[in-house]
Amino acid sequence: MSRLRRSVPSLGALAAFEAAARLGGFTKAAGELGVTQAAISRQIRALETDLGKPLFVRGNRQVELTASGRVLAEAVSESFTRMAAAIDEVREGRDVTTLTVSTSLAFSHFWLLPRLPSFRVAHPDVKLSVLSSDFAVDLRLGEADVAIRYGTPPFRDGYSVASLSEMAYPVASPSLVERLPTPVGKEALTTLPLIEAEPRERQWLSWPKWFALAGIDATPRRGVMTFNHYSDAVYAAITGEGVIVGWHQLLERPLADGRLARVGTTSVKPEEGHHVVVASDKLDLPTVGAFVDWITEGFASCS
Repeated sequence: MSRLRRSVPSLGALAAFEAAARLGGFTKAAGELGVTQAAISRQIRALETDLGKPLFVRGNRQVELTASGRVLAEAVSESFTRMAAAIDEVREGRDVTTLTVSTSLAFSHFWLLPRLPSFRVAHPDVKLSVLSSDFAVDLRLGEADVAIRYGTPPFRDGYSVASLSEMAYPVASPSLVERLPTPVGKEALTTLPLIEAEPRERQWLSWPKWFALAGIDATPRRGVMTFNHYSDAVYAAITGEGVIVGWHQLLERPLADGRLARVGTTSVKPEEGHHVVVASDKLDLPTVGAFVDWITEGFASCS
């Protein structure tokens, strides 16, 4: 804890940075926080000095985040959101019918959210809170009741009570696939315009790892585009920008409705999978049991 206090800048500086990053300017941040623009500028300059890296590219009328600034902004915004939720919970007392589920952005977007209406119909009295983030929560700290994770058990903060195996293969827009020579063999995959996703969930497949699992002894071309969220990479593929590693379970709907199509026939089956993880002290909660039963049924229905 003492190391944390030494390494984390002041909350005032982080609040100034978060407001400027979110609003896109120092003046707007000053207005929101009720201070002068000069005060915001000083706070952020001190923060940059402390970190040893610029966080903004200054323009005449607006500012833009640097690569380092984007990393910090995502973490600070997520942390402030969690703190606000925790403060509200402490002030008001937690409703025992509330269920908090933590999940990655990709799993939430492509698998969970399209299916949630059926859970709401079956359990209308359960107030559901979904925390979608590529920053993994620690269930031992009470940040969530259930976490949906990609990985391999055991997990340090809970038990895997349901799982869904995955398969991965190249996918792209049908218009791009139609332009490719057929059949698309393994070696041909190394020449395609690849889109890379670099989520914080490091166990997810990168193209080099996929090529290795597929037994392709070649280095893939450098990605034509790179995203830090898999969801963005998927939509870039849908618009025809290139080829992504497609997760069979997550992309079931865009593959079924024709927004995406498989490229070739090569696929890999990672040892990791999607797991529903529950902390030991939450296993007997009725809301957790209802959600686990529902999602277990959903996993079983997946092909």
